[in-house]
Amino acid sequence: MHTVSAIATSLGEVMLIALILGVGIPLIFAVGVRFWSVETATANGAPSGRNTVFQAVAYLCFAVVTIAVLLGILYVAKDFISHTFDVQLFGAKPPKKG
Repeated sequence: MHTVSAIATSLGEVMLIALILGVGIPLIFAVGVRFWSVETATANGAPSGRNTVFQAVAYLCFAVVTIAVLLGILYVAKDFISHTFDVQLFGAKPPKKG
């Protein structure tokens, strides 16, 4: 029964990470695009430019997505970076000498 419990726990963790990365990151990007497209209007309905608060939120969303993508690339390449440059990222094991 312990094995079934361990498998269920592991499966739950994988599903949670998949939901966060699979839905969360694209959702943040979509929110950034939405805030980026907001324009204020004058009294007669003519566009007067972008709201700086909405632009700041859009830039923040794009920064979060960019950082998540870069961290994902570094995580995938952590063993290569550790072996090539002797820099340990995300708890990578140091290369064996000899």
